[in-house]
Amino acid sequence: MTTKFSPILKVKNLDVEKLENEIAKLNNQKKTIQSDIQILKDELKNSFLPKNGTINQLKQNYFTNNIIKENIKLKLENIDFLDEQIKSNELLLKKAMLEYEKMKHLHQVEERKILEKIKKQEAKDLDEIGTLLFTINKEES
Repeated sequence: MTTKFSPILKVKNLDVEKLENEIAKLNNQKKTIQSDIQILKDELKNSFLPKNGTINQLKQNYFTNNIIKENIKLKLENIDFLDEQIKSNELLLKKAMLEYEKMKHLHQVEERKILEKIKKQEAKDLDEIGTLLFTINKEES
């Protein structure tokens, strides 16, 4: 049943769904970055220092390990940023859900009022029909 709160209820529901989707997207990004970090850590763990070779090979190995460590550090910072965004969106979601529930309650109250009005009108109409039938039957007798 459509009430004056129906369009507002739809908008509030869309807001909730949008925030839920955003949180899911951020969580997926976080999981992807965490798996990337694990891959980099495994790569770092599996790297070894050459026991012989030129100084350039040692420098290259050292440089590569430092790049991997920097990548891990950057990805950890990215995870921290995503965690902040997730927390922020969860707070917004909580507020949006509260607003949605308020509108849903108002919508249900309005529906009950409309149904009561319809029931009263039906009862009134039935009374009128009963009175008319009674009058018609009385006049025929």
